[in-house]
Amino acid sequence: MKSVIIISVVTFILIFGGVLVMSGQLNKAAMGAGAPNMGPEDYEAAERVFRDMAIERDRIQQDKEELLALGQTVAVQEQVLNLSREQLLMVIKKMETKQQEYIEERERSAVKLAKMYEAMKPAQAAPIMQALDMEIILDIMGRMKERQAAKILAKMDAGLAAQVSTRMSLKGGM
Repeated sequence: MKSVIIISVVTFILIFGGVLVMSGQLNKAAMGAGAPNMGPEDYEAAERVFRDMAIERDRIQQDKEELLALGQTVAVQEQVLNLSREQLLMVIKKMETKQQEYIEERERSAVKLAKMYEAMKPAQAAPIMQALDMEIILDIMGRMKERQAAKILAKMDAGLAAQVSTRMSLKGGM
């Protein structure tokens, strides 16, 4: 962007330099110090050159203003993106914290339930555990003493006991 501005400024200076040189020559010609036979065609050509130079100067100025506006827009967009990125990182951090809290709470709950079911008689614990979700059964059974877990499995429905045993063997539980 800096190079475009520099090129624009150099072009602007060259155009005005040309205008000044032509103006000086026209003044000399008008005062008689320049070319002795400058006709109307020469003046018209000079006027066309001045007009073209003025048009070019205006175009360069407009390009410069557009570049500056684009630069400002990009800067604003970068700020918005940075702010959004920071907010997203904060949300991710909060989610990770909540997830860790959930995992810890689930662990505490499974340990507490395992102790409760260990304290119960297997004939009482088995029907209750059969009504639970498979993942919860696995969490509880995995935290129980093997002897007590085996007694509860023996009192469960054979099909469910087989599923629990299979899943626990895949998880590496018990």
